[in-house]
Amino acid sequence: MIAPAPPFGPGAPGADYARDPFPYLARLRDMAPRYHAPERDAWFFSARADIATLLRDDRLGITQGTSFADRSDSFRATVVRRLRGWFSSSGPMLSQTVSTALDDCLAMVAAHGGGDLVPLLAQALPARVMASLLGIPASDLPALQQVSEGLLQGFDLEWEGRPALAAPASQVLALYFQKHWRLAPATELMGLLRATQSEFDLPQASMVDTCSKLFSAGTTTTAAAIANILARLIEAAGVANGSIERPTVEELLRLDTPLLALKRVALAELQIGEAVIRPGQKVYLLVGSAHRTSEGDAAAAPLTFGLGRYHCLGAALARLEIEVMLDPMQKLAARMRLSGPVQWRESWLLHEARSILVKTHGVS
Repeated sequence: MIAPAPPFGPGAPGADYARDPFPYLARLRDMAPRYHAPERDAWFFSARADIATLLRDDRLGITQGTSFADRSDSFRATVVRRLRGWFSSSGPMLSQTVSTALDDCLAMVAAHGGGDLVPLLAQALPARVMASLLGIPASDLPALQQVSEGLLQGFDLEWEGRPALAAPASQVLALYFQKHWRLAPATELMGLLRATQSEFDLPQASMVDTCSKLFSAGTTTTAAAIANILARLIEAAGVANGSIERPTVEELLRLDTPLLALKRVALAELQIGEAVIRPGQKVYLLVGSAHRTSEGDAAAAPLTFGLGRYHCLGAALARLEIEVMLDPMQKLAARMRLSGPVQWRESWLLHEARSILVKTHGVS
């Protein structure tokens, strides 16, 4: 099937798409749910059933830069397996870490009488959490967050005028975490990583990359999800004059996921319906579109974190950060109003509020 106008072309997405990409994605889903973009020699899938099937297909692998650099079976059987278990089983400790970080962020918002909720809360909360888990000094966070932003930009499709920041960002983070690996305090998470390296004699480069990816993934995409949720809460409070029902975490992850697509690459030829995917072709699974269909209603689990072999190992932490934030932020949203339009990232595959300027009632 071919859409009437070629989607995901070589140009910039534009402000209208950045603000609300979902009508565009819905048209593509309705007209070409299995779409091959000839300019990019890439496949885009929009139907939830197709996406769920492809996420579980081992003939699709992770694209370079979107996961750990070490793809060996030994690394996955040791580091990845232990990290997945640790994030899923460390609830009480993680809850306390998140609550402490949230209290600090809300105090900053209160001190400003509002301000821009993106840096004050959406970006600050996951950064403080990851700093605590990895033993990163607070003074290093601003620079690390800025560098990690380059990695997130690298997730997007190439288009004219888009800065190429992913490669230098990756190099800077590698240099930082080489030193950090040697000098970081023995937090519980760092202790787990060091013990695993020692027990299985794993390369230091793999462990440095692990720390780098944990920080960048645990701050950038989570921050983007929180920013989108904050924009939704503030706008809803304004429309409802401060009285809004508490949404569920799953509903927010379904509607406000910042990753419009999960990226894969074909390791072998495979066919789904009429779509024949050749080895080496990129595959973009448009979860942001699939979430907004009758297939993706509240009864269906969101695909935000993927499925199968490459399910996000930090999913439990991201859910926890959103859960802990919801109640206090809902109460705060009732006393806030936007003092300017929400600004959105210009991107094909990322949907993220970049600035949410608010003012608290009674503060001039």
